[in-house]
Amino acid sequence: MIMIGCAWRRMAVCAAIISLGATACSRDPQAAAAKAVASGDRYMAAREFNAAAIEYGRAIQSRPDWPEPHVKRARAYLALNDGAKAYAALARAADLDPSNVDAHLQAGTLALMGGEFETARSWAERVLTRDPQNAAAHTLAGEALAGLGQPADAVHQIEEALALDPSSVPAWTALGAARLRSGSSDKARDAFERAVALAPTSVDARLALAQYHWATGAADRAEAALRAALTIDPHHRLVHRALALLYLTTKRAADAEPHFKALADRPEGALALADYYTAIRRPDAALAVLAPLRRNSDKSLARAAQLRAAAIDYDAGRTAEAYREVDALIGGRADDEAARLLKARWLIADGDPLQAGRYAADVLKTNQQSAPAQYTAGLAAFASGNLQEAESAFRQVVAINPRAAAAELQLARVHLAQGDPSGALKASERAANLQPDDGAAAVWLARSLRANGDLSRARTELSTRLAKQPHSAALNVEMGWVALDRQEIPAARKAFETALRAEPRLYDAQAGLVAADIASGSVAHARTLVDGWLRESPTSAPLHVLLAKIQVAARDTDAAERTLRDVAASNPSHLEAYELLGQLYVAQGKLDRALTEYQALSTRQTANAGTLTMIGMINAAQGDTATARAKYEQALAKNPSAGVAANNLAWLYAEGGRLDEALALATEAQSALHNRPEAEDTLGWVYLKRGESRSAIAAFERAIAAAPQKSTYHYHLGLAHAQETNTTAAVSSLQRALTLGLSGADAAAAKAAIQDLATKSGDQR
Repeated sequence: MIMIGCAWRRMAVCAAIISLGATACSRDPQAAAAKAVASGDRYMAAREFNAAAIEYGRAIQSRPDWPEPHVKRARAYLALNDGAKAYAALARAADLDPSNVDAHLQAGTLALMGGEFETARSWAERVLTRDPQNAAAHTLAGEALAGLGQPADAVHQIEEALALDPSSVPAWTALGAARLRSGSSDKARDAFERAVALAPTSVDARLALAQYHWATGAADRAEAALRAALTIDPHHRLVHRALALLYLTTKRAADAEPHFKALADRPEGALALADYYTAIRRPDAALAVLAPLRRNSDKSLARAAQLRAAAIDYDAGRTAEAYREVDALIGGRADDEAARLLKARWLIADGDPLQAGRYAADVLKTNQQSAPAQYTAGLAAFASGNLQEAESAFRQVVAINPRAAAAELQLARVHLAQGDPSGALKASERAANLQPDDGAAAVWLARSLRANGDLSRARTELSTRLAKQPHSAALNVEMGWVALDRQEIPAARKAFETALRAEPRLYDAQAGLVAADIASGSVAHARTLVDGWLRESPTSAPLHVLLAKIQVAARDTDAAERTLRDVAASNPSHLEAYELLGQLYVAQGKLDRALTEYQALSTRQTANAGTLTMIGMINAAQGDTATARAKYEQALAKNPSAGVAANNLAWLYAEGGRLDEALALATEAQSALHNRPEAEDTLGWVYLKRGESRSAIAAFERAIAAAPQKSTYHYHLGLAHAQETNTTAAVSSLQRALTLGLSGADAAAAKAAIQDLATKSGDQR
């Protein structure tokens, strides 16, 4: 038995050796590679591009130094819309075969499309080194130079290409693009039209002409060019995409549908169709498109569809189901960035920014360069009141992607919240330069200009945009506020009414129209407007808050209190109602009731630093400095850049003799409040307490320069001069403080100081 077993084993080994030998003999690398390429070609012909890429990859494994499968693999990747892999394949093919001009030019073109202009230029120059007369290489070099911001050099380079080949359609379209960048719009149009004339059946030429018309604001001509391209190739995906986008941006969303449908034969197109249906508020149609995708064997595609379906559920108010769906996706994969960030956005909207920040932080632990995660972290920090952290996150987004206009807009928003209008203006100008036709950028630019007091430029910027988009609700609302700031009530009312015609339930426009009525004394008309809107939306919390503001303007504070309490009872998460109640009570001197409202507000917004600061201020007004100090400390623990809390705590620490800590806080407040006079005054007071009179004088003088009519600042400056034993300056400042209306204990102290200084001056004489 044993011998037989050994014999069988020997036979098996021999058979295996024979089999391996036969396989080795048949596995000639060149033959295997050729066979794989032929298989890949068949898959390409059958439009099975993924399978083709795999076969070409097998050919490369057999013969890594053979350029052909690299080139063919690049074509397969291009068919799959995977430009990065296509570029890598072409770059390898070009390295293996420096004489393959097409591979060089295609690699350069892909680099150009990816915004890698210097790389594209390098590929063009490699060709021109071998073939200085290559028109296509000159064209590529010109396009790269245009992308590098050298339009004059670009035009010269492309003109060289046309001198070599005057019939080159790509060169003419490139020349048109370069001329457009250099500001020669008419010459650019001539070049694009010449390209179409040379190749009337070229889809690319008509696409380029359409892009020119679109860029110059002639949407109707762009549409005509794209439709002409579609008659040449009814299935051209890029033309369908361009038409879909054109219709969306020109507010003709219904016309975009057939073009999205034309793209839906591929998974990415189907996702785009679902996104389109979601955007035009047809969630059922979107879910119908997503249903088969959610069951797709491609797990990445299925997860993308599931995520979109969850977002639709959330928007439809099915929040519990939406959270369950996204939690399942997060639980299924630890690295699912999209699911975590979507949940973070929901948490911000649902009033839990701290938890949202933790989800964004989870993503950043593994991918610090994720711009979406940094952006979401910034939104969460802003919602939490941590402006310093929000600013840092949005700056990270810009560092990762310098063209991130949305992050610049958020920076403008942060700077305005920090009381830094100049910083807001710089950020909003950068955003407007990146997206000159974007309405949101124009709005924030105008808002920043208003904060800087430049109402004239704000109106000019808005007028320029409104000339192109006269019915834009957002632009008209902002124009209304500019007019209101200029006390141009009829113009403000007209702008807000135009916005409401475009979006009848836009709250910002409603609030603006009410503000215009109140400013003109038409409180009764404002009340009529709000009553009408409430009949259409009787449960709207913002409209009830607006009603309360009208009641305050009508001096019916009891009714305003009842309205706000009703809002707080029916909408516990509507924070503005609590804040207005607190303000109402403070104005009436009802500090106990104001404190109650702000304490309730703090429990509903996870102890926002601003709310804690307000509670501290009320405590201080009530004489409870110990509790006030604790609240300011809590506010700073929540947000180290909370300038008002730092300023007020510095003052309390100085009064309590904690001068080193007071100086550190006062310096921080000075920075956080961007040298506002209140912060300068506090800093001066701390220096005064420390006996550093010269530093105190400098700080008080800065405060007075910003607010020359503030009697308290002159009083403090007088005390600092007295400490410096400059009697003349001290008396002058103290008397100026009294002239400006200094009152109470400070006035008595100023008079006593003047008398004391006079006595000392007499003694010295």
